[in-house]
Amino acid sequence: MKINELLDSYTILLNPKAKKKFDLIREMVSLLADRDLLRSPKKVLADVIDREKEKGTGLEQGVAVPHCRSEGTEKPAAAFALAPEGIDFGALDGRPSRFVFLLVSPKNATTAHVQALATMVRILKQPDVQAALIRAKTPEEAAKTLAEVKV
Repeated sequence: MKINELLDSYTILLNPKAKKKFDLIREMVSLLADRDLLRSPKKVLADVIDREKEKGTGLEQGVAVPHCRSEGTEKPAAAFALAPEGIDFGALDGRPSRFVFLLVSPKNATTAHVQALATMVRILKQPDVQAALIRAKTPEEAAKTLAEVKV
């Protein structure tokens, strides 16, 4: 699955309002719900938060990947947020997360879910991609940057 099959400019937040991880997750799930990409936004939100409480999804290099498999969605859905000041996702390196990728998949989509997460992590950990995302002035520019990355 290619990232541009999951993300478009309507599922990208530049400068989200949220300053805390659960608030950002709510904002991102709401974005997916507004696009009618979820069967049950409440179920998806609860599942993502439960997964995040179970084990944090903050990685290194300013990247976080909150995610879950949920009965609240019939197909994979994703959102991306660029939080310029960073949000504490309990990253392994102790740094705040600036590049946040949310992925929700149906319960039975284990392989596709893991592959999409791995692809996005490889993309977001690239310094040149991070720099291009920081320079993006619009969600369309960020979507184009993410779609053009070769992994």
